[in-house]
Amino acid sequence: MIGASCMRHSLEASMEANEVVMLTIDNIWRSTQRYYITAPLTVYSMMEGMQDYIRFHCYGQDITYNDRNGTSSQSGREAQGKIAVYLVKYWTLLLEIFAVVAWVYFCGTGHLDEGGLTSLIIITVIALDVLHPCAYLWVGETTMTQELASSMSWYQAFTTLGWWELLLHDLILNDFVTGFLKWLGPAWMIAMPLLTLVFPYLGVNQAFMLVATVHNR
Repeated sequence: MIGASCMRHSLEASMEANEVVMLTIDNIWRSTQRYYITAPLTVYSMMEGMQDYIRFHCYGQDITYNDRNGTSSQSGREAQGKIAVYLVKYWTLLLEIFAVVAWVYFCGTGHLDEGGLTSLIIITVIALDVLHPCAYLWVGETTMTQELASSMSWYQAFTTLGWWELLLHDLILNDFVTGFLKWLGPAWMIAMPLLTLVFPYLGVNQAFMLVATVHNR
């Protein structure tokens, strides 16, 4: 796709093709992110749906107006929205922690297991895909400013949570890292069929990824 867009005979056609390519790449990136982070949301929505079904059919409650605490439906939905945000927040953090644990295990004894490198590659790609939303949910709205951080001593900075939040914000939520992560998804889609010839276990992950990018756009 990128090669074809570079072979356009005119500047206007090339610019139009580049816009389509960037939109497609952005869709692939967002699709893979949604595929990984919606697992707890799916379980949570199923649980809420079952509770609403039981309340309506067994107790005759009007689930369109009142929630289980007797408050308005709007406030109940706002509470559910906050719960969903917290689920995604801790779920993405858990995926990042799992990736670190996987690297430690692989460097220890995991490299001796069959398919250990394949599993490590898949887990690492998943962690990189959810790194941006995880960082945004945790440090995207930090109250620490550059001026305040610059005025701190090294001891104050080391013992201040806001300084670490600002550091992670600057390290991850920048144009370079965001651009790298944005291109990682499409590059992984291109490399995965070729790597399947060397690592057969990647074929299973490829099948799931094809389903994700087709149905989650």
